[in-house]
Amino acid sequence: MNILILYYSGVGNTKMVATKIFHELQGSHEATLASIENLSTDIAIAEYDILVIGFPTIHAAPAYPILTFIEQMKQLENSIPAFLFTTCGLYSANTLRIFAKLCEKKNMITILSRSYRCAATDGILLAPVMRIWSRHEKRLDKKVENDVSVFIRRCNDPVVADIPRFKIYSILNYPNKFFGQRFSPPIYTHKQHCVLCGKCRIHCPVQCICKDDEGYLLFDNEKCIHCYRCIHHCPKKALSLSKKRPPLKTLNDGCDWSSGDRK
Repeated sequence: MNILILYYSGVGNTKMVATKIFHELQGSHEATLASIENLSTDIAIAEYDILVIGFPTIHAAPAYPILTFIEQMKQLENSIPAFLFTTCGLYSANTLRIFAKLCEKKNMITILSRSYRCAATDGILLAPVMRIWSRHEKRLDKKVENDVSVFIRRCNDPVVADIPRFKIYSILNYPNKFFGQRFSPPIYTHKQHCVLCGKCRIHCPVQCICKDDEGYLLFDNEKCIHCYRCIHHCPKKALSLSKKRPPLKTLNDGCDWSSGDRK
């Protein structure tokens, strides 16, 4: 089977899981791994037998870049079975259901969907210091392996859509979702740490960062999608949600995949 693994990753959690899935499939199938941010123009999705699509959950919804990508896609002439996965800090609410319904309109049929709890990109910056914010769920690697096996078995059976059900408990999260999607804390530059490398500006997925006359950063808060890639990938920890101090810890420190702990 010819399998295309597409992903959008904000800080790196989704890329990590997508890469794990790629390695699981690579031995027995022809698999291609691609980020939607660097997607080659010669990749024709319709030519693949199976799709795997991954993305982070941001404020109980699929990340904006993956939504835009799917919405701009042309409807496929023939249906393709798909495995959807999302990475999240605590829980994904109805994120997978939202995305599966969008995929259905493009003739991508969800036959398996999974949520993986990973280190929280916002929790580690905003919440009190707790280990849960900087850790992946236990035995994440084994869970991914098992899910890939289930997916391949389903691909060998007649295609049956499996749209995730609406999660009633997600209603309790509506206030957080509403305000989180409409208001975001400003990102501050600590100039004494900034080396003007421009890495954050170049790699911002929505290009919401520009420079002032001195070369320091200016953020368009209305365009920001709260992925916090700029903060976590800053080599000098010069960006922060706190005006008073740089972040104590970011997710740029590496990860011990086998244990689920951040180094």
